[in-house]
Amino acid sequence: MNSNAPGQLLGYAIQFSRALYHLLKSGPGDAICVEVLGDVAVTATNGNVTTEEDKSSISGNPLTDRSTDLWKTFSNWKKAINAGALDIEKTKFVLFCNQSGRIGIVNKFSSAQNEQDARKAVDYAKAELKDIKEEHAIWDYYDDLINDDEPLFLKIVEKFDLQIGEGAGLGELFDELRKKHIPENQLDFVLCNLLGFVHKGITEKIAQKKNAIIKWEEFDNQISVLLQRVRCRELIDFTLQNPPMDEDVQYHIKTRPRYLKQLDAIDASDEEVLDAVNDFLRADVNRQKWIENELIDKDVALDFEAKLIKFWKSKRTELEIVNKNLRAEEKGKLLYSRCNSRVETIRDMAPPSSMIPGTYHALADKPIIGWHPNWKQIFVIKKG
Repeated sequence: MNSNAPGQLLGYAIQFSRALYHLLKSGPGDAICVEVLGDVAVTATNGNVTTEEDKSSISGNPLTDRSTDLWKTFSNWKKAINAGALDIEKTKFVLFCNQSGRIGIVNKFSSAQNEQDARKAVDYAKAELKDIKEEHAIWDYYDDLINDDEPLFLKIVEKFDLQIGEGAGLGELFDELRKKHIPENQLDFVLCNLLGFVHKGITEKIAQKKNAIIKWEEFDNQISVLLQRVRCRELIDFTLQNPPMDEDVQYHIKTRPRYLKQLDAIDASDEEVLDAVNDFLRADVNRQKWIENELIDKDVALDFEAKLIKFWKSKRTELEIVNKNLRAEEKGKLLYSRCNSRVETIRDMAPPSSMIPGTYHALADKPIIGWHPNWKQIFVIKKG
């Protein structure tokens, strides 16, 4: 059994992850290719190219100062330029590595932002490798770069970027998917689907002896359909990442907007008031974000409110009949409790737990509903 097989397999697998990574960051007119202009490459309509080589290891840093992978990659880039496959003026050179190591030559190359920086980085490499012998595995590549055409090598270094990931490169994919507001419990579903799309597209084209190229438009169609499926599975709670600010909560408690005065009228506890403020603010943020992101529209939001109002009316009537001997405040508390525990969906999707009580508070603030049996006399301003 080949002891290098697992590492080699990881190296090939990472190319699919990196192709998906670039697709997630690409835009109209872009195309991502595998094993065409490098391990993975991005081509733009203006002729700009990002060519990437992917280096992986299951045991350590594959890009040490004397790494064959490092020097061979730069030498291959130089040969591609000389052969006319890459235009130095329009190409960005990327090395992706799934393991980090001590700061070394590759990091110096990556930090170079201009010709002067590139010169310093190459001089640093020369000093670090001054004892390299011709018998060393990197000598031919090093000699080709440093001694044969150093000016071109300097230009490559100036346009070079090192990117470090972890493991199979999935962490970067999750980060990009989160930017699209995909719920945490849907990330695996979306990632597996997209990786399957990329793998299928690439392997089919290779099998057909075609260049393995995926255009942004193909990918955009796939992810648009997929995100629609996700949106139909669950409403996103935007407040998980940005919960209500403490100063906003305290402002509501201090200024006592109408929905809190409605709770005061039924002798709600301080804890109930605090929960109400948080629910009100969370529901308000989610309602706005869902409409902005086209998860729902205003008609859907109004329909949701109408269902809650209908339930409120039903429970209010029931309480007046069944619990007519209770004090007014007790009736209000019971009605409030029943409505807060209401289970309702939005377009057949279960909303976050704060949405139903938060919407009730918004309705009480207008005021369209109330908790105290005499809420209209107390809170509805009569027109003269």
